[in-house]
Amino acid sequence: MKGLRAAVCASVSLGLSIGVPPAAFGQTETGLSPRQLLIRLTSAAGTGTGVSNIGEVIADLVGLEVSTAPLGSSAGGFTFTFDPVTRSFRRAAPSFGPMFGERAITVGEGGANVGINFLRRTYDTLDGTDIRGGGLETVTLSVDGAPLYRGTAALDVQTDTVVLFGNVALNGRLDAGVAIPYVRLEIDGRHQIADEVAVGAASAEGLGDVALRAKLRVWAHGQGGLALGVDARLPTGDKEALLGAGVTRALVSGIWSGTFGPLGPHASVGYEFWSDPFQIFDPLQRSAVDAGRNGIVYAGGMEWAATDRLTVNGEVTGRTVTDGGRLSHRTLPFLGNPFGITEATVASVDPRGLHQISASTGIKWNIAGTLLLTANVLVPLDDSGLRDRMTPIVGFDWGF
Repeated sequence: MKGLRAAVCASVSLGLSIGVPPAAFGQTETGLSPRQLLIRLTSAAGTGTGVSNIGEVIADLVGLEVSTAPLGSSAGGFTFTFDPVTRSFRRAAPSFGPMFGERAITVGEGGANVGINFLRRTYDTLDGTDIRGGGLETVTLSVDGAPLYRGTAALDVQTDTVVLFGNVALNGRLDAGVAIPYVRLEIDGRHQIADEVAVGAASAEGLGDVALRAKLRVWAHGQGGLALGVDARLPTGDKEALLGAGVTRALVSGIWSGTFGPLGPHASVGYEFWSDPFQIFDPLQRSAVDAGRNGIVYAGGMEWAATDRLTVNGEVTGRTVTDGGRLSHRTLPFLGNPFGITEATVASVDPRGLHQISASTGIKWNIAGTLLLTANVLVPLDDSGLRDRMTPIVGFDWGF
């Protein structure tokens, strides 16, 4: 074990930024923030020495996913239009709209809606690696290609998000809305290298990145048409607590939807501008590097008005973050040490863009008056980034 500690301490001097304390066997980390916990657990022996290390990579990737995960649509399920013949308002579409995507129609002049969504994410994989079962490799020290010491982490990462949203028609063509997420993040972790083990838990909760939204219907065609949408995500979430991205984001989207009997197809695509790049610590450079700036967001799906009071929907959503946002492992020579170690492989930042695709299905049920109950599940169609195998979403939407 002395050889292991000396070897890892030597790696610090060579720029791997992995620190080891005098005694690290069977440590339990308490009283830490989620970021501090990940840094301490994933250091070589469970505790850092005040020098940033590979745990920062994992913490930043967790923060990127938590802060950019979709919140769902805030558009009202009930949409109305004025009938000049009967001089009364009637529903503008037979369905209650999508869960994550958007449709071109607006709430209708004088209309508004408020609602609440509940989302629970229990993350399972990070770029295809099982993080719950201990498959996340943090560092590997090898002799002529044969691993000598390997550090592995097991992480339980869970978020519970409550989203309060509202939407109001400024006129017959323009809606404005807001979505306010409140996030609770919990992390339990275990890290082991050789016979040195560290365990710990941490949590944080608070306001996430608030979204301000507007939608302008630029062309009306029956119960559909074309619209322009703008979403601004403000940096109101605490980045150090992994609750926010720390940058302002503005998504400009083109939206199309139509109605064919009980079916309502919809599609949207947009480009998201970031005020600054999202930065992730690179242990090899011992500094923060740009690992995500700007992106593309798209969605498409179908709503089926099964009855006047029940809509069944299915959607595919995707998003791309350019210039990074993924985990990789890099190997570099590790020469001139008395322990026979010839190379070290550490967790690092993949400069490739992050592209995620998900599918969702569920219902919107008119339980009374203009009150809707929504119930959906979101599942990933790829393994890029930090992923939850199934995310349940339950909410209520009240139109008035």
